[in-house]
Amino acid sequence: MWTYPWDIADIGQEAVSSELRDLGFDMISLATVYHAGRFLQVRSPKRRVYFPEDSTLYFRPDASIWQGQAVQPLLSSLAQDQDVLREMIEARDTGGLDVSCWTVCLHNSALGFANPDLVTRNAFGDANSYNLCPANPQAQAYVANLVRDISKNYQPNRIELESPNFLGFAHEYHHEKDMVGLPPEGDFLMALCFCEHCQAAGQAAGLDMPALQARVRGLIDQMCTGDTPQRVCPDFPERGLDAFDFDAELRAYLDLRFGHVNAVLKQAKDTCAATSELMLIDGQAGWLGGCDHDAAADLGLKVMLCAYDMGPEAAEELMSYATGLRHGAGGQIGLRLGYPEFSDREDFAQRIALLRKGGATGVNLYNFGLVPKARLDWARGLL
Repeated sequence: MWTYPWDIADIGQEAVSSELRDLGFDMISLATVYHAGRFLQVRSPKRRVYFPEDSTLYFRPDASIWQGQAVQPLLSSLAQDQDVLREMIEARDTGGLDVSCWTVCLHNSALGFANPDLVTRNAFGDANSYNLCPANPQAQAYVANLVRDISKNYQPNRIELESPNFLGFAHEYHHEKDMVGLPPEGDFLMALCFCEHCQAAGQAAGLDMPALQARVRGLIDQMCTGDTPQRVCPDFPERGLDAFDFDAELRAYLDLRFGHVNAVLKQAKDTCAATSELMLIDGQAGWLGGCDHDAAADLGLKVMLCAYDMGPEAAEELMSYATGLRHGAGGQIGLRLGYPEFSDREDFAQRIALLRKGGATGVNLYNFGLVPKARLDWARGLL
């Protein structure tokens, strides 16, 4: 069960753990690094709205790991006052729930604004301050240090890595404005990174980067200058990256992104203590952000795929994809217990049965503090 540390601080570790065990859960996925937001806290006895500090740690970092590192983590005020993760680990060690550390990696606006040299940059040179670039060695080291610190000093059963990849343009920041109505390829190309590290990789691969960057700017302008947006890749995203095969250099540049993200995951895996399983959180279309799920499996990671906003047919396709991943890496599925995403308990029970029939080995539900207790009770007897 995905859970925020501020909910445990408000409700109490024993009460939360007892309720989850009674419902049939065997593990809590606790946010240990998280981005900003506004949350309707329906379970908290102390508040109804919570604004977490942007991109902060909810565990107490080991100074010896971070000493001399170019990127320094930001510690939340909650973690300064209360080490919720330590409380959950101690409860586990006396027979409580297993613990997974839900870790947001490169989606980090606070570090991005403070370190503009770390972030992705679009074809116009604008900084995407919400996304540390996976090709940047300092960003790669930051993720590796998070995993090293958590796995060494807390030894959770699992560490979940969210956003170790390139992010999109839409829905990654606050109060976004786009009255052009960018089509899917516009959103994708607006987020395509041309930072110095991505460009260096392109040059090393023999690509004419100034010319390529100019062509991408031209494609974006073509979509933005008319009275209505003009499609430049009408078969995107249906054909995936092959929709860009009209430009061989662009297509080759897009393939390089997989290597950058895999470098993040490899460093994380190399630094992860053997006591903790490492798992990637992603969607089926991980290629959008440069995630190669089979390559992650080759590194020894498990892969959790989120089945959000899906009907039964799409969920079946997701399970077919998940069970086809190498090394049996797929199987864990993420679900949101939101309304009207699920209209009632029967609707939810049918989805659980469908996933189990398709080969799901486990389900993560989102999110303890955001879901009314009466709806969370839908899970009873289904897990």
